[in-house]
Amino acid sequence: MSMLEQQIQSLRSEQLLSQSAGQSRESIEDCKHIYERFQNIASSLKVMVANAAVLKALPVDAPESMQLSTELQKQCGKAIVSLKAFTDVWSQKKSAARQDDALDNAQVALGKLTTELEEKVISCWKNWTAQLDSLCRVEQVMLDTQRGIPGVERYYTEYVALRKQFLAQAKQMPETVWSIQELKKLAERMQQVRDQMDFDLPADVGRFFNQLNQLASLGRAPLSMMTLEAFQWLQKHDLLEQFTVSRKAF
Repeated sequence: MSMLEQQIQSLRSEQLLSQSAGQSRESIEDCKHIYERFQNIASSLKVMVANAAVLKALPVDAPESMQLSTELQKQCGKAIVSLKAFTDVWSQKKSAARQDDALDNAQVALGKLTTELEEKVISCWKNWTAQLDSLCRVEQVMLDTQRGIPGVERYYTEYVALRKQFLAQAKQMPETVWSIQELKKLAERMQQVRDQMDFDLPADVGRFFNQLNQLASLGRAPLSMMTLEAFQWLQKHDLLEQFTVSRKAF
């Protein structure tokens, strides 16, 4: 082979190598694009699945259980089908799958599943913590009456500290079953401390709050318990806005 032929062959090899490198860069960019589209969804979904598993340990008397609704189960099925369709396309087209509609379909399905599961998880946790709160809460105006009372003020101090701890933990989604048990124990201790306090309330007002504090009441009381005495007491202490009237479900 002459020197000229060798040079031409070398140039061709360099050209092919350059083309191959260019194609490789495009493939890498396509793969990176696909990864970025699924990365956040996958991370969020992983967290929601873990949270849902923990919330299955909520007590049986929780107002809402961590059971997937029919609609959520259907969306889970759609996400699985869409993701499988995309993986099939990926097996055939590799990085070129970026241009296929299956990618968009899988991303939309997984995104919707993640959103719906997050809504379920948040609702489940908020409803249970609200139930706990209604069982151990002491209205601020009533709590303030415990200040300065010999033998009782220490309960006020302890309750305030427990309340602060309870609210902080209730704002955070539990990462383990122990977090649920710890919050429940906090609420039980707050109830015990509250029962040691001395509330000098009018009879109807006392009955009204006792009803709200019952586990089965879910923080509710019949309108018949809103006597004139109870209404005037709540009005006097600016507490009316904390309560609502609703029709009983049939």
